[in-house]
Amino acid sequence: MAFQLKPKESVGDGITRNVRRQLEKALKHLGAKSNAPQRGASATEAVHEVRKRFKKVRAALRLVREDLGDDVYREENWSLRDAARPLREVRDADVLVEIVDKLTQQFAEAVEAGALAKIHEALLANQRKVTRHVLDEDKAFATVAEGAARALARLPDWRIERAGWAALESGLRRVYWTGHRALALAAESSSVENLHEWRKQAMYLWHQLQLLAAAWTGSEKELVDQTHKLSTLLGEDHDLAILRETLAADPLAYGGHRVLKGVFAVIDRRREELERQAFALGRELYKDSPKVFTSRIEASMNHEAVK
Repeated sequence: MAFQLKPKESVGDGITRNVRRQLEKALKHLGAKSNAPQRGASATEAVHEVRKRFKKVRAALRLVREDLGDDVYREENWSLRDAARPLREVRDADVLVEIVDKLTQQFAEAVEAGALAKIHEALLANQRKVTRHVLDEDKAFATVAEGAARALARLPDWRIERAGWAALESGLRRVYWTGHRALALAAESSSVENLHEWRKQAMYLWHQLQLLAAAWTGSEKELVDQTHKLSTLLGEDHDLAILRETLAADPLAYGGHRVLKGVFAVIDRRREELERQAFALGRELYKDSPKVFTSRIEASMNHEAVK
């Protein structure tokens, strides 16, 4: 079932239904019901899925923040952020292997023969070590499952009193405005931190637009695909930046300075292309003021579909 409000469903019911479903899916991936967390490839898939579910919940939280109130919003947002934190190290180790695989497919001829294979081997060994430490020794799945279960238990206490667009407008406007500002900061200084913050805000906007898409009547549905593409471009750029930092921190473990010089050149060229595409798309997506943007969304909605 899509992450989406149903036609003629109240905002309160729709938000809590979607949040409940995401938390239940997270618990299923964590193996909470069977007390038998998955291993190997299925373990890294579970990490990816749980993080994805939590991000959707945090986007939904932002959409109805005004009704929930700042105290409830902050408690839920910080609790989910902290609950997912143990999985980040596993995700980062896994994605470094994936990004090197992608570079090998696209740019193997541009670097010294065997260079990417050596890097892949070292990163794969690190991924196995990190996964074993975090999931087996630190029992991270159990910790994260406990956080998800607590969030699920608090869900009946959520109070979303307003109906229809009135319950949604301020949250959507705030996320669009935050992304607008993040784009401006990234354009001024394209640091890894600024680009990553922009990516997070684009992802929140994407998930919020997913929730609203069933009520749209016009071409605004294209925004879902555009915001997804933007977050994907910025995500790959971030992964490459982390890969570069990882290799530069211990050059000898990955082939030495001479070999890495060619790898860095490939990474830098790819990042330049990704950022060029991201800024072009981002300037189009964030061309409106937050007020104009939310007015566009409101005008494109079938208000009979959102109660």
